[in-house]
Amino acid sequence: MWLAVAGWGLAETAPPADGILDDTRALTAETHRLLAAELKQLSQDLKCAVWINATSFMPAGITVRRQAQITRREWSGTQPAVLMAYDRASNSSAMSFAPDFWERYPAAELVEIMQETRRIQSDTKLTLDERLALATRYWIDRLRSMESVRLKQSLWLQRGEKKFAVAVPALLAGGAVVAALLGFISRRRSARAGRRFLLPEVQVGMRFGAACGGGVTSEIKTNAGAQ
Repeated sequence: MWLAVAGWGLAETAPPADGILDDTRALTAETHRLLAAELKQLSQDLKCAVWINATSFMPAGITVRRQAQITRREWSGTQPAVLMAYDRASNSSAMSFAPDFWERYPAAELVEIMQETRRIQSDTKLTLDERLALATRYWIDRLRSMESVRLKQSLWLQRGEKKFAVAVPALLAGGAVVAALLGFISRRRSARAGRRFLLPEVQVGMRFGAACGGGVTSEIKTNAGAQ
């Protein structure tokens, strides 16, 4: 009995090579193959690990959400990863995103993915194969779309930073020229303000008994006979 439990525990710690662990055997071989290819492509696009873990039962006292978190951590450690867990016994599912995802994308959108995936999985009008495939493709498409938006925003920021880096030296150079010109003008004004223009002192004789009443200060001859 102990060996059986230990073997089950070891199997739980080993991530599936193709990204899908389907103990429920709900997926057809074709669906399994197609989903595995789509998971691999998403893993390459987002540079992270991507898994589906469908089980027939859960350990006592553990919810599917908690099991999804435990399994994702066991398989990926601290690396970026996303895992969708499904429990056939309770017909419940949960998503587990690594902390890196909560830093990359808006939390509201990740929560919406979790809720919509759970809603799809609970639709009993569909077969389990259809539900697993539809839910998986839903969050694959959403994550790919969110990553596209993130990359575009990052590119816009990079372009803005480049333009800013080019504009700053030009602005600084222009500012230096303006500052130098203003300094030159200011110095010229200060120099002009400090200048004093004094009229020459002229000795003028008395006229009509009044000081500086007038007199002859210079004499200009226009011709030889003129006075």
